[in-house]
Amino acid sequence: MPFIIDDIILQIFGISIPPFDMIWLLEQIRDLAIQEAYDPEKISDAIKENDILYELGEITKEEHEQTLDELMEKLKIAQRVRETDLERRMDVLNTGG
Repeated sequence: MPFIIDDIILQIFGISIPPFDMIWLLEQIRDLAIQEAYDPEKISDAIKENDILYELGEITKEEHEQTLDELMEKLKIAQRVRETDLERRMDVLNTGG
């Protein structure tokens, strides 16, 4: 926690320390990657595509059901990720050490 406060104070005064800036940048990239990987709209589109492929006979019923199960699980995770404040979650994980 003291590191977070120190980092905020340094940023207020416009002081930049390269290692901390790099950590911040990596955290931003990580957050964007998580949001991109678990985008509910993209997963919903994949579910629709899976349904269309089945209706057109491009995939079997088993393939359709297996893919649908995987996509539904991913959609549940995506909704949880969307509801989670990534900054607060990471603070909770980092306060232990």
